[in-house]
Amino acid sequence: MNDNFPPANWPDRAVAFGAGLASALLFVVSTRGSSLAMALAYFSPLPLMIAAAGFSFPAALAGALAGAALLVFAAQLPFGLGYFLGFAGPALLLAALLQAPLRSSPLPSRDPPSPAPRFMTPGALLATIILLAIGVAGLGVVALVAHYHGFDATLTAILKRLGPALDELVESLRPAAPDFDADKIKRLLVISAPAGVAASQTLLLSVNLWLAAKTIEISGRLRRPWPSLPENLALPRLVAPAFLLAAGLAFKGGLIGVLSGAVAAATGFGLALHGLAALHGLTRDSRFRGAWLSGLYAAVLVLEPWSVVVLAVFGVIDSAFSLRARKARSTTVKI
Repeated sequence: MNDNFPPANWPDRAVAFGAGLASALLFVVSTRGSSLAMALAYFSPLPLMIAAAGFSFPAALAGALAGAALLVFAAQLPFGLGYFLGFAGPALLLAALLQAPLRSSPLPSRDPPSPAPRFMTPGALLATIILLAIGVAGLGVVALVAHYHGFDATLTAILKRLGPALDELVESLRPAAPDFDADKIKRLLVISAPAGVAASQTLLLSVNLWLAAKTIEISGRLRRPWPSLPENLALPRLVAPAFLLAAGLAFKGGLIGVLSGAVAAATGFGLALHGLAALHGLTRDSRFRGAWLSGLYAAVLVLEPWSVVVLAVFGVIDSAFSLRARKARSTTVKI
């Protein structure tokens, strides 16, 4: 047995199993449609992540499977599958990656092995979240297209099924622009939905993983040092080119455009988090750091979603030029 993963006792297993069921319950709350219910559902992965990473992974997995089975029994098969594939599965995978030490290089070396294990960096975890968000959105699109036998047929079916809700939403926009084409707006809303799912999933998993890591760290159950995100949250450099390519292909239209939009949304939101961390790190020694950050978060709230675009662009710049590393080197030289 690896010392980094000591066996859990029965109380830990009971807590983890109950957390899996609680996660499914929070997901069910989202069907009530109120703002509070949706907010609670947004944190449905949190108890599962804490339980899997801090108590017992097998018991948390069993609890999540039991919760999904109850959802299938109480509602429908797609409801249970949606919970497990969209929420529980990604939460369990991220919890495992959070605590699992990386394998050492198999290449022979004369140096003695390092006693401290290495773990996935925050940037690697965020890149994994982006891939999971793209997978969830893409899986939903592909499943719908396969069910309705084609992209155009899928779009027609969804517009028909969601017609009343879309009509109400479009009519609420008419006072701002009386002459817009309602049919084009409804089509745009449907086509952009997967991108919204991908961006929302990226934010959901990122926030919940950060909260889970901090909670487990405070409880003393985190078996790894949790680094400072302003200095250490940096996505792999391939993410920025992937974002730019996907953003260009998103205007192509059709199934390729929809899937590319989901990729652009997930990578763009990840780069926005990268940019936000970079701004925190770059202002670390500034006398006016509090004022800068207060203004930044005020702008994020007021100018959303354009503020996310600006942060994503800054994330691309930091990814290309390593601004935080340059600042650290210049500070070291001065010292």
